[in-house]
Amino acid sequence: MSGLAALLLALLLGIGLALWGLHSAGSKGQGRRLAARFAAYSLPHARVRMTSRLAQRPPQASWLRIPEPLERRLSALFGWDAERLDQYPLAPPLIVLLAALPVMIGGAYAVSLFGPLGWVGTILGWIGLARWVFAAAHRRRADALYRQLPDALGMVVRAVRAGIPVVEALRTVGREIPEPTGDEFRRMSDQLAIGIPMEEALRRLARRSGLAEYRFFAVALTLQNTAGGNLTETLDNLADVVRKRVATRQRGHALASQARASAYVLSAVPVFAAAALLLINPRYVLVLFQDQRGNMVLGFAIASLATGLGTMKAIIRRSLA
Repeated sequence: MSGLAALLLALLLGIGLALWGLHSAGSKGQGRRLAARFAAYSLPHARVRMTSRLAQRPPQASWLRIPEPLERRLSALFGWDAERLDQYPLAPPLIVLLAALPVMIGGAYAVSLFGPLGWVGTILGWIGLARWVFAAAHRRRADALYRQLPDALGMVVRAVRAGIPVVEALRTVGREIPEPTGDEFRRMSDQLAIGIPMEEALRRLARRSGLAEYRFFAVALTLQNTAGGNLTETLDNLADVVRKRVATRQRGHALASQARASAYVLSAVPVFAAAALLLINPRYVLVLFQDQRGNMVLGFAIASLATGLGTMKAIIRRSLA
């Protein structure tokens, strides 16, 4: 048992450290060098205030670069997005490494119970946990962007109606709207200031947000920039639709509070029941930990409970989408 756990720990730590080292030495160093080149070649009268994390850090030399095809495969496997590195609390390889730590506890039991099949389950659980962490970060930021979008669109509409150019209106949104919407619009304004076409900057904004409403916003601005049209009416209608959808979603969350409370109670009942049985009859509960058949029963029970809770949460989230 201890030997398998030590081997599993060494394997997961080795893979995680390799990913962290390759990523930090490759893509981040390249991004810092590009940011430094932008700052060096900018004219004194056309300096751009760079607000991204890559621009705020000094460039560092790197002796190893991760190939771009390999980086795409790793990001697709573990679920991080190379264009959203500033949205994560830690570097993606470090998050992947930390996700391996709780998996090792269940992985040691899985290897002792099922043999080589436990390795497969451990690796799949590691990948699934890492993808869940990145998906939760994306979803949390997307919800914040969605709630702030009507205010941002309303500010753009009022600025355009007052005669302010669209580019300056976007820069105003970046200054006035709080995070994370303000950060996204400041990033787009910086891209426009260094010569990136508006269509490409809007495409990146929609890509980083992951929201269909931002794609509508990008399409409306692109069409107005190329063919003209009544931009204020289009954005005003879009803001009104998003505001109504936000209110509907909040009402749905209030109506689904009973289902969420049921999920919390169902998840807590087995824990309290096991604690009560442990106090009343410890030998009855310790069989689950000391006997191999008890370990199998405990593992299947935990997997069944996790599957049920995940299904309930997915149903609630889909019904409120």
